[in-house]
Amino acid sequence: MTDPEYEQLKKHLEEQRRIGMELVERAYAAQMRSLEMIRTLQGGSGPVALPTAVPPPAPERPRRRMATEVWNDVCEIFPDLPERFTRRDVCKALGYEPDRGALYKTLEGLAAQGDFTIETKGKGQKGTVYRKTD
Repeated sequence: MTDPEYEQLKKHLEEQRRIGMELVERAYAAQMRSLEMIRTLQGGSGPVALPTAVPPPAPERPRRRMATEVWNDVCEIFPDLPERFTRRDVCKALGYEPDRGALYKTLEGLAAQGDFTIETKGKGQKGTVYRKTD
């Protein structure tokens, strides 16, 4: 590195430091103005009560059902399903989204019993279409 390059880089770093320090000072001044505004709004006496952001409560997770519960629920709503149906139809009739594995095992078991057959096997974005048997 030559002397002129060294001096140029040194000046660049000093300028970056000056800009950084200026930004910190401006941020500090803005924070102080905000603090003074809060104190003024509260009447100007006593300790300053800073506003606190209370995070919203976490949404309640739906209860995870056991495989036997999913089986019983599907058997209960089965008569209400259309002649041709998909997993989405089953979930809509159930009123909840069961565990994918439990639902798959349930549908597989009911198909093995002969309650319905697989009309079209699902692939990619297309769901499996089931057809009730007589």
